[in-house]
Amino acid sequence: MPTVTIETKVAMLDARDKATNSQYALKFVSAAVSNMFASAVSNPLDIIKVRQQLRTQTPGARHNSFWSVGLQMARSEGVLSLMNGFSASMLREVVYSGLRMGSYEYFKDTLFDASKGALSRDGLGLKVAAATIAATLGSALANPADLVKVRMQAYYPDGSPYRHMRHAFTAIWNEGAHSSSNTSSMSGGLRALYRGTEATTLRGVVLSATQICSYDQIKQVFKRQGIMEEGIGLHFTASMFAGLFCSITSNPIDVVKVRLMNDKAREINGTFDCVKTIMVREGPMAFYKGFSMCWARLGSHTILTFVMFERLRLLFGIDAL
Repeated sequence: MPTVTIETKVAMLDARDKATNSQYALKFVSAAVSNMFASAVSNPLDIIKVRQQLRTQTPGARHNSFWSVGLQMARSEGVLSLMNGFSASMLREVVYSGLRMGSYEYFKDTLFDASKGALSRDGLGLKVAAATIAATLGSALANPADLVKVRMQAYYPDGSPYRHMRHAFTAIWNEGAHSSSNTSSMSGGLRALYRGTEATTLRGVVLSATQICSYDQIKQVFKRQGIMEEGIGLHFTASMFAGLFCSITSNPIDVVKVRLMNDKAREINGTFDCVKTIMVREGPMAFYKGFSMCWARLGSHTILTFVMFERLRLLFGIDAL
């Protein structure tokens, strides 16, 4: 039997590491592309949801229903207004979704290896931990793009003050730089772009832990029980349930995030003050403003994302999630 030299073993390990890293890179690309596609399709639903969440009238008011908001936008601002914030949404998906979904398996593998068998690879705990780390990283880095998207989607009686995404970034930076008397202009600009980061990160963690983990878990259970086999039918079914679960858990945080990001006058003093203000002025059901649109948008987004994500993985020669 031929003897394998140390140099050969090292070369084999290096090749394996390069192949693994290449797969992680392709997973990031697959996650970013699939989420960009889903966001492009669901942008009209997203903007209607944002408009609903920014309104402060009594919950259940007829003029805040999704069809009323959508029709009003089409009549007063034109049909193309339903695609406001599109460019910022695409940028957000590259950073946010590329990291939260694309690095999920990297952190899952890393945590499993670090635990030295203490964590089960099929256990929910490992999945939640991996999704939490990936979502925290993606949400924090993507906050400026998320904020610009919300600002570009908000309603302005005199017309949008933002001509395009780059102009929106510059205007928000200047807004923070000029309003910060006790700090440098750079610090003020960064603070303006990172307004609402706590709510953004919390929402990202809750959404990802619910969405990605439920999809992963449902697929695992269905295959183990022999209910369905790997394929587009299973991908569609698992993503349909995942879309509902993450809509329920993330909508309250999404309302807070949108209110904070659109608070140009700095009338709200942070996340907890926003929660308190909404609770006192509008009641607990205000946290579920825009839920129909949230579910319609996030549900369709989840289905489109995971179905396309799995097809891209198959195309790139990567095993299914």
